[in-house]
Amino acid sequence: MCTVDNALQDDCVRVVQRRDDEGAYMIRIGTLETVVTIRLRRTWGSRTAYRLSHAIKTPRQPSPYWSCAPEAETPGDALRKAISGFTMHYRKAVGEGYAPAEDWLVPAGN
Repeated sequence: MCTVDNALQDDCVRVVQRRDDEGAYMIRIGTLETVVTIRLRRTWGSRTAYRLSHAIKTPRQPSPYWSCAPEAETPGDALRKAISGFTMHYRKAVGEGYAPAEDWLVPAGN
């Protein structure tokens, strides 16, 4: 089980603001300046779902990445899952030589 604090301890994440009482976390990914908002909420069965303000689409991806199951057992696990969706694709693209670009982050609804 992951805590919220542990989920935010990622060298590829900068916390801009956190509102634990509201389940809202504003972060930046890697060197990108765009702020990504992650909102957590409890579901009926005591799980935690999350909603993202953006998806990530690097040059190596055919389409933006959105989780098909945006939930987990605990708030920390849900936050870690949401963050790792961004950081995994970011790290792979940078590792393959792509320069980070703000257009990698696609606003929800686009």
